[in-house]
Amino acid sequence: MKPTGLLDLSPEQKKLQESAREVAQVLKKNADQADRERWVPSENWDAIKSAGFYGALVPKAYGGLGLGMFEYSLILEQLGQGCSGTSMAFNMHQMSMSLMKGAGLESVNKDKFAYLCDLTVNNLMSAVASEPGGNSLIYATLNPTSYVEVVEGGYKLYGRKQFGTNFEASRYSMVMFHIKDSPDATESVFLLIDTKMPGVNVEDTWDTLGLRATRSNSVFFDGLFIPEEQTLLRGSDFFQSLLQTSSAEFYHTFSSVYLGILTAMLDWAQQYLLSRVPRGYTQPMAYHPSSLQTIGALIDRLDQARLIVRQVSLTYDTHGNIPESFYGFAKAKLAITNALMEAVRTLPSACGANSLYNKNPLPRLMRDAMVATVMPPHMWQERELAAIGAMDLDMTKIQPPLG
Repeated sequence: MKPTGLLDLSPEQKKLQESAREVAQVLKKNADQADRERWVPSENWDAIKSAGFYGALVPKAYGGLGLGMFEYSLILEQLGQGCSGTSMAFNMHQMSMSLMKGAGLESVNKDKFAYLCDLTVNNLMSAVASEPGGNSLIYATLNPTSYVEVVEGGYKLYGRKQFGTNFEASRYSMVMFHIKDSPDATESVFLLIDTKMPGVNVEDTWDTLGLRATRSNSVFFDGLFIPEEQTLLRGSDFFQSLLQTSSAEFYHTFSSVYLGILTAMLDWAQQYLLSRVPRGYTQPMAYHPSSLQTIGALIDRLDQARLIVRQVSLTYDTHGNIPESFYGFAKAKLAITNALMEAVRTLPSACGANSLYNKNPLPRLMRDAMVATVMPPHMWQERELAAIGAMDLDMTKIQPPLG
């Protein structure tokens, strides 16, 4: 699908966007429940799967929609307007397949890649790599310390993972482990795990500020055996290579979810201000100068962020992960993060104290928006990457922040 412009979509793209908008209405109805119960309702997953979105990024040759990043961003922006947590959890569903595609699984083992694609189209998936002690501002801390012992016929798994989005709800999860006793500290293996098998342990730790519906609990292993055939890929320095080969799927997709959150915040605030008529007056608060200033500034921010997200998505679809794409992803995430922080700062003042009752969606959306500052890439990394790209610096010569 080729767009006729960044805002003037093709008929096929408009149809895709409308389909996502319809799904978002289901998600919106359940958004408060999902946040309160820290769980994506099954009705949400049914609607997403029925629309064919489980296979959004799966290549057509393997049974998916084969969408580019531009079209996928359209879906995420709409779903994000319905329910932040569901939209982010859905995006994480795509991770195992898309990251393995970027890591070259198709060329290494086409049959295994086809199997993973089939699972993605037909089952809810998850991918878990983060661990306690890791820090996205320091790349060296991201290599796994949870490990596998190589035994006859497969592996025994040990260690703890955190931020396991979708893990409990998913049928299968791709989990990353270090190879014990390997002389290479970065040597790791990606294993496909049946989340329902005995020996898989989940600890309910996900009592957080925002994106509560993602239910990103901790998962730990103490000797669980996984057969060799469940290996997806084994190799070294995966984080650094995936940052280069799969940066679109790795973190650019988050920008589109947050674009949806900002749109939902702004849409709600406008309707709220139009409905609020002060006692003794005939005009709603939407006419007040403070409302006009706040809404006008945020509309400007939203339009800028949307244009940047769509431009870099189109650049990636057309030219691949060239520097303009790689550094553009960081600029897109920075634009939407800055816009969200301005919305969090100014909308409560513009809408007034009554807007902050939890019966309204604004408090939930504000909490979800706050997570944008730390979700990869971290807000400070976004700034650094934007500067590195602008000045054409050598990333390998950037000094580590800590000794």
